[in-house]
Amino acid sequence: MDVDKLLIIAVVAAFCLGPSRLVGHTKQLTTFLRQLRGWADTTKAQIEEQTGVDIDWSELDPRRYDPRRIIRDALVDAPKPRDVALETPTTTAHEPPRTR
Repeated sequence: MDVDKLLIIAVVAAFCLGPSRLVGHTKQLTTFLRQLRGWADTTKAQIEEQTGVDIDWSELDPRRYDPRRIIRDALVDAPKPRDVALETPTTTAHEPPRTR
């Protein structure tokens, strides 16, 4: 979510709830987010303890699979010489074998 969208949601919430109830709901939200973070940290520690493997959680980040990012990275990164050599086939399946 963009910061702009969060700001719009906050402004709408402020108008809907009013200044008196907004403080209480903000406290509830921060308490919930802290509990959620604690739960996630506890779960992560339990998984690492039970499996005995230190998991690299950055590899499981779903933002890595954003199609826009994948395309942008592919366009920005120049192909390596090895990749170019692999992409150019010497013969194709549709070509008959050459005879002398």
